[in-house]
Amino acid sequence: MKKKISFIILLIIFMLSESVFSDNATQQLTQDNATHFLTDNSTLILYYSKTGKTKIVAEELNSLISGSKLVEVKSDASIPAAIFWYKLPFTKAKIEPLGVNFEDYDQIFLCTPIYMQGISPAIKAVIKDIPLKDKNATVFAICGGFYGSFMRWIVKNKIKSKGAEVEGIYVVKVGGKTNEEIEEQTATHLKTVLNAE
Repeated sequence: MKKKISFIILLIIFMLSESVFSDNATQQLTQDNATHFLTDNSTLILYYSKTGKTKIVAEELNSLISGSKLVEVKSDASIPAAIFWYKLPFTKAKIEPLGVNFEDYDQIFLCTPIYMQGISPAIKAVIKDIPLKDKNATVFAICGGFYGSFMRWIVKNKIKSKGAEVEGIYVVKVGGKTNEEIEEQTATHLKTVLNAE
């Protein structure tokens, strides 16, 4: 009789531990799936960041799109030059070579800070220099406040003039926001991008 009771107790303990393990495994699997929106080796994320806020956005996109390639655009353009000198139509910022084979990518995300309603000179140079024909382009514009629809329209037309399809221009407001709030905005915008496809 004692053996039977011991066996039943062991069986109950085993079943309970299996149930707990199964729930934990399911929860972990769900959490792991939630960290990635999609897997896409044909997505390139290009970003220019002076203060680090745009980098947060780009890195969040990279973490949500498994298999994407993240590349920082490096330039000598200072913020005062971006606000004044590079606003002139005949000027163009110098950027370092990106070292990317653009034929490998169909989807390109451009992440740029906004200075006085204009995109950064570095990303402006990227739009001028890289082959965008037949690509899908999405812009994440990072700003402290307001980024007007007219200026977004100008950027969209510049990209379209290079033969790309513009999926959208999404504004991430970083003024007074925590890193987590910036990441949440980025994730919300990415869901919109994916639903639009």
